[in-house]
Amino acid sequence: METRSGFFRSEYLLMLITTLFWALGHPLGRIILAAVHPFQLGAVNLVAGWLGLVGYLLVSGKSGGLARMSAGDLAGSLLLGVLGFFVYQICTFSALARIPASINAVLVATNVAFIALLSVLGYKERVSAGRAVGITIALGGVVLVTLGGGVLVRGQLNLAGCGFSIAAAVSFALYTVLSKRILSRNDPLVVAALAMLSGALLLTALTAATVGFRALAAAPPGIWALMILLGVTMIGIAYPLWFSCLKRMPATHASVFIYLTPVFAVVLSLAILRERFGWTFWLGAALVLAGIIAANWRTRGPGSSPPPAGLGPGPAHPGADPWRSRSLRCR
Repeated sequence: METRSGFFRSEYLLMLITTLFWALGHPLGRIILAAVHPFQLGAVNLVAGWLGLVGYLLVSGKSGGLARMSAGDLAGSLLLGVLGFFVYQICTFSALARIPASINAVLVATNVAFIALLSVLGYKERVSAGRAVGITIALGGVVLVTLGGGVLVRGQLNLAGCGFSIAAAVSFALYTVLSKRILSRNDPLVVAALAMLSGALLLTALTAATVGFRALAAAPPGIWALMILLGVTMIGIAYPLWFSCLKRMPATHASVFIYLTPVFAVVLSLAILRERFGWTFWLGAALVLAGIIAANWRTRGPGSSPPPAGLGPGPAHPGADPWRSRSLRCR
């Protein structure tokens, strides 16, 4: 791989833009949820993101990967959408409706630690001392973040909101681990598009059967603009950018941007929503970040690729496992 000075400048910029898209979803989601129900936001987000992603696949000529998929992989991709998009959207936006965006950003970021834990439990991967310590540190940080002053609503701990955030992290970790075999045989963007389609259909049906679309129809144009912006940028633009950059830069360089997502999300929430927290939140957030880095830190070859930084409420990563092999790179 070429390493002359300045070669990666454009990739760094594109990765930074992608990371900011994913981080911005937290404060923008919080603003949108003041006007619509979490189910409604999730449905619009998935539909807008799916249309953007399909548009990219058609224009780039990558949609041909669908024809090469086996019937089993096609069905499996659709089933994966239940965990990766349907359940995830419900949980993360339900959390955002109850707790500050910064809290949600940090708690959802633990999905990377849960991926490491589930890989050990489900695939019998060896548990190194560093990984065990990292998972423990991250979970300890979760406790501090949850008990921080920012999670108090009317003087009481909002356990429901924190529970939804953790459930979102676990659901996407399950999706990531269960998608290993399908992703090893197919283009990850095609798999993500199929999973997203099933998630969008299920969430739209659930919304119609429960809260309906009346509040959505009555939402002001500004809210609609934010909802569409969220789906198109976090999914339709960010997914292709991420995998395009992965083809041109080492995994060790790309991994830095994974851990910037919750950091940017907290900074943007402070700036946009004026959220303020005590020392327990900041200590807990630092422990979560340190823990997910330690849990996934291992020697990586030039063909390995880190997971897309699915640390926003998108989810923002199309099912890649931490430090996967060359098979996950875009065709």
